[in-house]
Amino acid sequence: MPGGTGVTAHPAAYDENVSRRRNVRVGDSERERAMALLGEHMSAGRLEIDEYDQRCQQAAVARYRSDLDALFTDLPAPRPHDELPAPGRKLPSPRAANVVFVLCLSSLLVFLAVVTRSPLFVLLFVLAAVVLFGRVRR
Repeated sequence: MPGGTGVTAHPAAYDENVSRRRNVRVGDSERERAMALLGEHMSAGRLEIDEYDQRCQQAAVARYRSDLDALFTDLPAPRPHDELPAPGRKLPSPRAANVVFVLCLSSLLVFLAVVTRSPLFVLLFVLAAVVLFGRVRR
């Protein structure tokens, strides 16, 4: 094939993937996002108050992605699935949060020890390090 890769997707496989994505169940966060977007469309004058209310009621009981998509078929962007978060994105571990906390706390204690010329803040730094990192992890 000139100008192409020579690889074409089978139409039935494409239809199956699209169908699978539409039949994915949605949760509260997706429903809330859809209602917020409907509010944006109402604020822009694209929906009347009654129509907004009706669509929000439908969004609140939506079970599948296709149920939410149906509420936006006659509306321009933004739509609920335009900006989905990347799948598999991990949140920082609690240990990483502890490290950031200890770094901030130690910076503060060192600063106070230098400014006040008191060894009390150095002792507090050592105590904080022992308390936060001295625990045995199970």
